[in-house]
Amino acid sequence: MDEKTVLISTDNKLMDDIIISMFKHSKVIKPVVVPPKNLLSSAKDSKPDMVIIFEELGIYNMLKSNKDTADIPVISIQFEPSQREGAVNHNGDKTWVLGSDIESLYELVINSLPISKKRIMLIDDEEVIHNVIKNILKGDKYEIFSMYDGTSAIKDISKIKPDLVITDITMPGKDGLEVCKEIKSKSDMAGIPVMIVSAHADDMIIEKGFNAGADEYITKPFSMEELISKVESVLNETLNRRKEKILIVDDSPTIISVLNNGISKEGFTVITASDGEEGLRKALAELPDIIISDIEMPKMNGFEFCRQVKTNQFIKHIPFVALTSKGSRGARGLGKRAGINAYLLKPFTIEKVVVIIERFLAEKREILEIERDLMLASISSLAKALDERDTYTRYHSENVAKYTVMIASSIGLSKGEIEKLRLAALLHDIGKIGIRDEILFKRDKLTSEEYKMIQKHPEKGAAILQPIPSLKDIIPYILYHHEKYDGNGLKGIKGEDIPLGARILAVADAYDALTTERPYRKCLEKEDAIRMIRESSGIHFCPTCVENFVKIFDKDGNLY
Repeated sequence: MDEKTVLISTDNKLMDDIIISMFKHSKVIKPVVVPPKNLLSSAKDSKPDMVIIFEELGIYNMLKSNKDTADIPVISIQFEPSQREGAVNHNGDKTWVLGSDIESLYELVINSLPISKKRIMLIDDEEVIHNVIKNILKGDKYEIFSMYDGTSAIKDISKIKPDLVITDITMPGKDGLEVCKEIKSKSDMAGIPVMIVSAHADDMIIEKGFNAGADEYITKPFSMEELISKVESVLNETLNRRKEKILIVDDSPTIISVLNNGISKEGFTVITASDGEEGLRKALAELPDIIISDIEMPKMNGFEFCRQVKTNQFIKHIPFVALTSKGSRGARGLGKRAGINAYLLKPFTIEKVVVIIERFLAEKREILEIERDLMLASISSLAKALDERDTYTRYHSENVAKYTVMIASSIGLSKGEIEKLRLAALLHDIGKIGIRDEILFKRDKLTSEEYKMIQKHPEKGAAILQPIPSLKDIIPYILYHHEKYDGNGLKGIKGEDIPLGARILAVADAYDALTTERPYRKCLEKEDAIRMIRESSGIHFCPTCVENFVKIFDKDGNLY
């Protein structure tokens, strides 16, 4: 089952916290708390998979009478069971009585969620195989996309976005092994599981299949039970994958295959490279959590690869584990000088590899927690110092953070995402620290050169925050908060290509700027500022963000 969004709208913080806690470790449920007054608009915008409400709020009929939300399943929390068994319930599609075992609510949610079909790409040049497999997998669980050669399959895979690829080996054009290798070699496809279904039952061919990156191998003829069992097993393994990325670099296809299969089975996302040069490119592109690399490799050996990693500001923090058969004092000395963090001596076991991975991930989490605490303690003072350089912009960052949180809440973003946006708002102008006071606070019209310097502050802000790993998620919000929805901003990106967080920040930033007096102009009345922002919807600002910005004010222009 894909991740499902559940909107929680009980208007009771204690109940919200209980439900959020219940789903805390779920890989399936993404809970989002929404105030009842914003529920209808949030449900229309976010198209959730389910809504949980309190019966006495009287919002069930509101959801069911709107064509955009009528089909969304609703669970109503009741204070007491219905008086008559089988009585028609007007408060929810299904009900849960307050005081019942909380596990029963979890089960009710899971069992009531709509199930989306898994997309399976089937590649085989024989029509009869397509008919057999389609017949076995028929029903509501799977959607089959038929392809008859490997070349066409690779061409269409990015459009279809399958959850599973089932492929034969012997086909015209690219064979199944080539298809499998190509899927597993590309970062945007590598996570797609591949099952080979072939008449080749020879152990050497089967080994080639797994070496190519296959997740499962079935020989023809196969039984209905075997195919269904293998398909479900592979898809369940995919569901349980973790978000951490491990980069494996080795010139031996056998070592790559063993590590890839073993580490993938533990739920990690695996990226592979065959030498140090390719490994460095992938490390910079993918930013893995851990690098495991051989030492003796062509083009660039492991020592030089490690040196390149440890001298690059973007990836130097990544733990580097050396995979080697040389455990001598001299080799370890060279490794220490290069920056290697740990060694795995050949022959190794997958269990030992996983232990080392988990150890570094645990250390990373601990470091991030400490770093985050220190960072949060300093953010307020840093933002305050920036604002207080000028009496005209004092409290600007705090105000922008307040409006940003309110807009994000109205949209229905999760608590975690709202917190990220709050931090981004507090730091959105941090790049102005590098701009001279005589330019930043100039009362007269700026020259073109001075204006260009002011325009660089989002880029400077992103560069200042780049070395802090725990802030990487908010950097795009800061970098793009002066982009325009129609594409006429600083970087030229437009519409939905601008991160949502940056689009929200743009509205909040503009409103505070318009309603704050500056040396070069008077402030606008709140109503005029709101009207100006509404008129710029779809041009300067994102329409969704403007719509939810307007909702945070009452009819008199005061904040709710």
